[in-house]
Amino acid sequence: MNPKLMLDIFKTSLLARRFEARVIQMAMAGELPGSLHAGAGQEVCQIAAITAMNKDDYILYGHRGVAYMIARGTSLTAILADIAGKEGATSRGKGGVMHVVDVPHGILGESGTLGGGFVISVGVGMALKRRYPGRVVTYFFGDGTSNRGTFHESLNWAAVQKLPCIYFCENNGYAVSVPTSTSTAVPDISARAAGYGVPGVVVDGNDAAAVYEVMQKAVERARAGHGPTLIEAKVTRLFGHYIADQQTYRPDAATVIATKDPLPKLQQTLVNAGVLNDTLLAQLEADAQRQIEEAVATVKAAPLLAPETALQDLYA
Repeated sequence: MNPKLMLDIFKTSLLARRFEARVIQMAMAGELPGSLHAGAGQEVCQIAAITAMNKDDYILYGHRGVAYMIARGTSLTAILADIAGKEGATSRGKGGVMHVVDVPHGILGESGTLGGGFVISVGVGMALKRRYPGRVVTYFFGDGTSNRGTFHESLNWAAVQKLPCIYFCENNGYAVSVPTSTSTAVPDISARAAGYGVPGVVVDGNDAAAVYEVMQKAVERARAGHGPTLIEAKVTRLFGHYIADQQTYRPDAATVIATKDPLPKLQQTLVNAGVLNDTLLAQLEADAQRQIEEAVATVKAAPLLAPETALQDLYA
């Protein structure tokens, strides 16, 4: 990874972190629904992986944070309008933060059921193989989701058909409040790939360069027609499962936040490489705050969805 790419990942991660903090602040003040599942601690990993993809590739995302959308170019205004249920959103404010669909930016949303994205990814992969060879689709999911039946069915069929699918597991060690060690028989979810004859790779999700490299290889494999790869990124969820989660089940929460945040690590890497200094960092912070406050002002002024639109855009 070259320094410019790494700086871009840091800049996007910083924006995602500050934007989520503002959303949480507004939710705690009663200005927004408290529906955000904060991605703090996992955004560097998410953005590094997406950076290794092309703009015309597709993603299906998990419910952890908004960095996926920001990395693909969805505007902060549209994301915030989705959360607020207002006009100007990607899904007209009907999907909330967990169902952002932005097809022009290659974002195909999140399934209405946990793990449903596996099945959708297979359908997308079949379409890409037949109609748009060379493109790939990546499904981001959590460790808990890997225990759903859709995981096994989909990996098997994607492997049989050699579909251009990449399965990216963000293993943060918890399925809501349940430790992975008590819900999953294997220490590495990537080990399950062997059962389907596809590569399984473990990577440190706090290392942006390592994630980028692993993802780049998976993308190249998929583009070449060799089928899927299962990537497991070991990451740390800095906050609770959702905004109001006090994490009483996690006695090490304070220590984790202080020692395992990937954003300061990436920042220091850039400083050591001579790419980032205090002046540039201040500029990036100021630019992030400007973008965020502009989005907040726009969405606050936007009208709520009219009641008569409730039954529009439905299939039945």
